[in-house]
Amino acid sequence: MSEDDLSKEANIKIPVGHLLAVWGILSEKLSSSPIKDSFTEEEKRAIWGLEDLCERELINQGYSSRPEKDWNQLMAKATEFVKNIPVDCLD
Repeated sequence: MSEDDLSKEANIKIPVGHLLAVWGILSEKLSSSPIKDSFTEEEKRAIWGLEDLCERELINQGYSSRPEKDWNQLMAKATEFVKNIPVDCLD
């Protein structure tokens, strides 16, 4: 059996538009969805941990609090952006 270091950090390059869209799904849609009740505690920690990582990176990239109208416009742009990202199972 190998010794896997699961605490080793992975680096994923992701465009900010994609990151915004993922964070929006995790923080807004998934958090209020009844499906979250079917997750195990470990699954919840994995999802919410990913949400935290996304949020921290968005802050690092300069995307933090904005007026609601501006934020909604930014999220709409992110939604448009992801329409053009390559997805293996769809392309």
